[in-house]
Amino acid sequence: MSDSSDPRPRLGITLAPLASDPRKGLQAIRRLGIPGVQVSAGQKGTRPGDLGQSGRRDLVVSARRLELEITGVDAWLDPDCLSDSARVDDAVSALLGAIDLADDLGRVPVSTRFPGVGDESVIEAVLAAASRVGVQLIDHGVPPRGVAVMALNARTPGGLIVPGETDESVTAAQPPLGPSIEGLGIGIDPPAWLVAGLDCLDAVGRGISALRLADLSRDGMRVPIGDVDGRLDGEVLLMTARTARFEGLPVIDARRWVDPFGMAKVTIDAMG
Repeated sequence: MSDSSDPRPRLGITLAPLASDPRKGLQAIRRLGIPGVQVSAGQKGTRPGDLGQSGRRDLVVSARRLELEITGVDAWLDPDCLSDSARVDDAVSALLGAIDLADDLGRVPVSTRFPGVGDESVIEAVLAAASRVGVQLIDHGVPPRGVAVMALNARTPGGLIVPGETDESVTAAQPPLGPSIEGLGIGIDPPAWLVAGLDCLDAVGRGISALRLADLSRDGMRVPIGDVDGRLDGEVLLMTARTARFEGLPVIDARRWVDPFGMAKVTIDAMG
């Protein structure tokens, strides 16, 4: 799938928003003309409990027949559940299930969100389980633990960046909120950073393991890269990531888009 002769843009996309049936979603990705598929551990039909060994093999084979490659597994959870004694066991079980699924799908990375501080022992235990099977665990927390971040100067009281009304300047890097955890990858979802008033471009330039392609509109809605109401330059974002040695496929994150198929095309066109 990484053949340099492949003329398709080197992009992936989240499978779940495209169709309720994962197989139909794969066909939609094929029609989009991009090779990457980001599977969700929360979608019916791709949840770890929905797929036995034969089902997992079938998913891999179905993707390959369509000349698609599985780029990773999303396992989103509420970060606060790791410090909640009533929910932590279920959360850890869900993450371990996602890691097992990722292992069977080709040892692809697992993306999740961890709290910025605390719960190190739980995170390290999950990370150790992933490392044992050769699966990378990627944290999309905002901001990432152990990483200094730049804050955008101009923002509304609620924290939203207003395109066209900011000077794009940033403050000096703020100290990390918590200690880094060796082996834990960093993933960037730009809209989450913009909502928090943080400079995602600076973070991308420091080195990352995963990159999402999505933007934020004036009223705080997730929109595609290339949207007239957005504020990010996708090509600059990706170039910055590549300069910092990011070698993976950036993933078009179609979550909460009203027209995921059409809006994905906007991103593909914007990315050249």
